Amino acid sequence: MILPLLDPASTAAAAQEAGVPERLQGVNLLRTALHHPAVARVIADAIEALVLSGNLSPRLRELAILRVGWRIGASYEWGNHYPLARRVGLTDEEIAAVRGDAAGLGAAERCAVRVVDEVLDGVSASPATLDEARDLIGDDRAVIELVMIPACYRAIGTFLLTFDVPLEEGIATWPPDGVAP
Repeated sequence: MILPLLDPASTAAAAQEAGVPERLQGVNLLRTALHHPAVARVIADAIEALVLSGNLSPRLRELAILRVGWRIGASYEWGNHYPLARRVGLTDEEIAAVRGDAAGLGAAERCAVRVVDEVLDGVSASPATLDEARDLIGDDRAVIELVMIPACYRAIGTFLLTFDVPLEEGIATWPPDGVAP
């Protein structure tokens, strides 16, 4: 079942009912999720906490989200977060490293990729990886966010893939080179 995007008036009404901030109402993820306002609110709250007002450095946040998108094959996540990653200073080479073994990335970035992989593969990150993340990041709230990114973005990715949510106009599929998992 593919859900259609809500039209702007229906999106605004459902968003008001759900308490979804206006700045998130235009994205196709929310225009689809707002078919169920309470679920849309959960998604919006996750985006607010992890992306818009989180403590984790923007570089680590975007690398972690891209890793989730790549691992689960969610072109929507990858396509929408690629420009954000570029805006926070990640190079195409660093972004491409997220597709593989993260060679060439710094210690904190490699650790972030490991946290994502451990959560996706085994539901939780190991104590050793969490200790390393805490040492490298130095902020418990940021480490919590790093663990929550694969948890939340896997759920968001499941929604995106299940309901075939389209990319926004002008967003490229699998940038910078179109290579997909």
